[in-house]
Amino acid sequence: MVSAGTRVLKQRYRLRRLLGRVISYLLVWLMAFFFLFPILWMIFTAFKPTTDVSRFPLQLLPHDVKMVEVEGQLYPLYVVREPGKPPRTMARIKVAQGQATFVDPANPADVLETRNRYGEPVLTVKFEWHNFVDAMYRGSRPGLHVNFWTYLKNSSVIAILAIIGTLVSSTPAAYGFSRIQWPGREKLFLVLLATMMLPFQVTMIPLYLFFTEFLHWGDSNLPIVVPTFFGSAFDIFLLRQFFRGIPEEMLDAARVDGASEFRIFYNIVLPLSKPVLATITIFTFLWAWNDFLGPLLYLNNPEHFTLALGLQDYQGQRNVAWNQLMAASVVFTLPIVILFFFAQRTFIEGIKLTGTKG
Repeated sequence: MVSAGTRVLKQRYRLRRLLGRVISYLLVWLMAFFFLFPILWMIFTAFKPTTDVSRFPLQLLPHDVKMVEVEGQLYPLYVVREPGKPPRTMARIKVAQGQATFVDPANPADVLETRNRYGEPVLTVKFEWHNFVDAMYRGSRPGLHVNFWTYLKNSSVIAILAIIGTLVSSTPAAYGFSRIQWPGREKLFLVLLATMMLPFQVTMIPLYLFFTEFLHWGDSNLPIVVPTFFGSAFDIFLLRQFFRGIPEEMLDAARVDGASEFRIFYNIVLPLSKPVLATITIFTFLWAWNDFLGPLLYLNNPEHFTLALGLQDYQGQRNVAWNQLMAASVVFTLPIVILFFFAQRTFIEGIKLTGTKG
């Protein structure tokens, strides 16, 4: 038989284990909340009316003043408080010279004029979908047309060209570093890895002078796109790690059959490298789509702006149209979410393989 002391110890162990799980789940949910709250705030702010953006106390869900029909017209509904009387819910039909006129919606003959100009508005949850239309076509400043679709086109072109350039240049370079023997290969690869330690701020001014003064590529997307066709140290490293994990016997068998290195690379290595190529594609798209500093340095004409740079058009000199800015930001973020949603399995598999091979 199990003694009473043993049963007590088992119960304590189960209790500690249950308590540990509860604490772990609470910490995970708390961290998830801190990461997701800014995203939720962006999404809900995109649907808020202008009057609700700066309303205090701040509320997550979009609200607007509830409207009520009085004698065929819609008026905002307010809670009016008079000294010594209970609060009343009335429609505000007029505001003039610091004095407001309220009527009882159920009894329009009951009129109240008070200096309590605003009262307390009766709020209701309301999603303003037209914020997205305004953000894409009209913009926030009077007389300014926001070229949203032009910015979207420019960002898409740069992202697509950057993906093509990265895959075309980094893939054969990684194959050469991983599968072809040549003098100085390892030393040159160490030099390539060393370039990853240089932040962009160190090379920013020399590159700017080279592209604008020597090549005269100012105010164009060439300084952003062309470097991607010369390889990326990080992408070459990831691809090399994956290529080193491909069995050498498979490649040797192809060489015995008379296949050239290019044919081995094109017909054997590339088809096996779909996960890591998808990972590189996602990384490159994220970099090109979110890049702000590059377009800020080289682009001056608004017709050439990317979406990341064009979001500044929603910021006026004295005010910011936060609802339209957040609506444009939601559209800006949407392609990234969709891409990761459809490619998450391939993306995670590529990260796992490149981290464990070689």
